[in-house]
Amino acid sequence: MAPSWPPPPSPPPGPELLSLGGKVLVIGAGPSGLVALKTLLEQGYEATIVETSNKVGGTFANKSYDDGRLVSSKFLTPFSDLRMEDADDHPTIPEYVRYLERYCTHFKLWERIRFGTEVVRVTRRAVSSPDEKDISYDVDVRDIEKNTQKTENFGAVCVCSGLHNVPEVPNIPGLAENFKGQVLHSSEYREKKIFEGKRVLVIGTGETGLDISYRAIQVTDNVRLCSRSGFLSVPYVIGNGLPLDTFITNLCECSHLHPLLERLKVKWLFTTPFIRLGFLLGTGSSVGYNQWAGGKDSSLVQRGWLIINKSTDAMPFINRAVKPHSRVGSWLYGWLDRGPVPDRLPDRCIKMSKGVRRVLANGAVELDDGSQENFDTIVFATGYRVSFPFLHETTKDKTVHCDGSGFKQDALPSEHNIVNPNEPKLAYLGFVRPNVGAIPPMSELQIMWWIQRLRGAIPGPKAPPTYRLLGPNDRTGAYGVDYGSYMHDLARDIGAEPQIRDLAWRSPKTLVAWALGQAYITFFRLRGPFVQKDAIAISEGELLSPVLRRPLASNLLFVSLIGLFMCLNGVAMLVSPFVDLFRAVRSRSISSGKKGKEAKLSP
Repeated sequence: MAPSWPPPPSPPPGPELLSLGGKVLVIGAGPSGLVALKTLLEQGYEATIVETSNKVGGTFANKSYDDGRLVSSKFLTPFSDLRMEDADDHPTIPEYVRYLERYCTHFKLWERIRFGTEVVRVTRRAVSSPDEKDISYDVDVRDIEKNTQKTENFGAVCVCSGLHNVPEVPNIPGLAENFKGQVLHSSEYREKKIFEGKRVLVIGTGETGLDISYRAIQVTDNVRLCSRSGFLSVPYVIGNGLPLDTFITNLCECSHLHPLLERLKVKWLFTTPFIRLGFLLGTGSSVGYNQWAGGKDSSLVQRGWLIINKSTDAMPFINRAVKPHSRVGSWLYGWLDRGPVPDRLPDRCIKMSKGVRRVLANGAVELDDGSQENFDTIVFATGYRVSFPFLHETTKDKTVHCDGSGFKQDALPSEHNIVNPNEPKLAYLGFVRPNVGAIPPMSELQIMWWIQRLRGAIPGPKAPPTYRLLGPNDRTGAYGVDYGSYMHDLARDIGAEPQIRDLAWRSPKTLVAWALGQAYITFFRLRGPFVQKDAIAISEGELLSPVLRRPLASNLLFVSLIGLFMCLNGVAMLVSPFVDLFRAVRSRSISSGKKGKEAKLSP
């Protein structure tokens, strides 16, 4: 007999925190806020968005710049139930904003969005009852145009104000007093014409810093890029025009991997040497793809350690300071730096430095190596602080004080960076940053997870998270994650993780698409509490296509790795009881030793 589908829901393991019809405020109309609004309404809650601007899209609509394009693909970025099949593999930013507008129209969200409205303060209302269901929030909101303010009460609040909201500008001694040129943060940059004929210093080598450097070198021959600790460069398109984020698998990568292998990060350790060898043989550099300058320390270039910089258009101009001095580099790998723009500007080079010490009294900038240089424009591509100034102190977690440059930011919650255990009705969506992935689909799974949390349907205790990146980073350590592992961890909690036997029975094509594909959001609507009617059809068609577009050799390699780790799963099943026994004995021995020391010290 065929199994029933979908399976009957299991009884909730905890109390319901918000009844159907409960009022929920969503703060921000970026992608995270829109998918939160749509899902909350769909699940029977009375949800409303407040947005300070007059348009949807968040950063994509309000902080985009010339020739902007998504570095995540059309397969990964869109939401589960409205796809972008007719778009290019990597849509432009205006195209993506139009997609979000279409999303609002398709799901009738416009009437639930209050534009031109600022959240001034969110305060937890004091209640005498110990029941978490009685918790609610008083929210002070201001009509920006009318400059009027009122207080409204909501049963739950969903913060979707975005990672790119409060610019971070480091303190450089002498800058304010001595520098007479233009200073701007990357959030203010719009068009490259502002750099024409200027001497430009860009500080920061995230994707935006590389983008701005590339645009500046097209209109001026004097560009310097500062990188305190380097970056890991890998293009968002590889091979024969295939998206980088489709060259990742799920099976035995972030799903169906034995906990012992997961804990030891065996697959990351095993595949790192081969990836770096491929970089070296294919591009001449093992610390990044065609990255002859600006790389991270070699010991840090490992899988699962870093957030990858997928903006690589500037690399030909950066490499020109190093590659021509190598016969092998110029002869064997020079073709990697060819292209319409580099070929048109053969004599231009982006110079690199570690950092800036200070600005001298004469206006010159002193670099880390002691050299001095004059600039007309300084651009801080130094990222953003995670900050929630509208949250009352009683609703906030502690502030994180990062080392290094004195960087400070508000902490994210402890449960998957979505909620704190003592504040389960206040959610934070869209604040995790993936190594190779996209934030919008993560937000869609986050809102599903939070709804289940509100329903009391998240079982506990949960296993430790598998998704934390291992590399040291004062800035992104709090919210940098491995995309696929994060998605599968959340799906596991709500019973939506794809299962091999189930997919083999229902749709072998979908099994292949999931096993050999990326963690596309539609896969997490194949089963569980948020089943989507056409998820199978999307998986068999659109989401199988990236697997079929890959070279046969790539798929054979992925299948071989899956087979190898299936075998290692079996070995781990045999070994893990002995490992657990050893750890228990060792823990007991350490505990006994401590008690012995305490007994000797006591009078």
